[in-house]
Amino acid sequence: METGTLDFFALATLLILVVIVPLVGIWDFRRLIRWTEEGRGDARLKTYNWILAIEWGLTLGLGALWVASGRDLGTIGLVPDYYAWRWLAVGIGAAASLFMLWQLYSGIRNPLELKKLRGQMGELGALAPSTDTEMRTFSMVSVTAGICEEILYRGMLMGALAPVLGLWPAVALSSVVFGMGHMYQGMTGIVKTTLVGLFMALLTVFSGSLLVAIVLHSIIDLASGRLMGAALALPGASEESMGIDDQQ
Repeated sequence: METGTLDFFALATLLILVVIVPLVGIWDFRRLIRWTEEGRGDARLKTYNWILAIEWGLTLGLGALWVASGRDLGTIGLVPDYYAWRWLAVGIGAAASLFMLWQLYSGIRNPLELKKLRGQMGELGALAPSTDTEMRTFSMVSVTAGICEEILYRGMLMGALAPVLGLWPAVALSSVVFGMGHMYQGMTGIVKTTLVGLFMALLTVFSGSLLVAIVLHSIIDLASGRLMGAALALPGASEESMGIDDQQ
């Protein structure tokens, strides 16, 4: 593949996703923590609504810029084009989605695993929904993240970088940028989401469509939110009340 120079769209997208999105994410998360410490009952709902506005606004804005730069919206990857070996990638995505649903089903019924998760969440627990209204809005955020983030990172960013850098460098760089977008989660979160982004990028490349990654991404976020919410809903009971003796 011939390489060239990054055009205005690619440079603008890199600037937004590498610099602005991580900084806004950190600011928004610190604001949520402050609101939570102040005892604001609407802290999570306001944060969820902010995320919805930012993600859709950014996706639509960059989508308009994508078209204005002479690119075809049809090349982003929202049209399924499955044949032959591409069905293998679809199958892998479906298997991963079923695994996440099984993990949710089994984990939400296991107080020991939920207690362990609660101990691992740290400040990220502030994002976990705790009421029915929050859960409904968080579900909207999860589906939005699945759609918008896949379009942004695996659709537009990877699509703009591949003709210039080559496919595999574009896969790697877009995955790192995706991880940086979760900088508010700390270094461990950056590494984990970079690896998730790499898996989503590979699913997109080998399936020829964003749709598999969109479904899996949405399910991952939905399952994570419900598990965190269930973990925080556990009563602050002692280990004995949860059926664990002191020697375990």
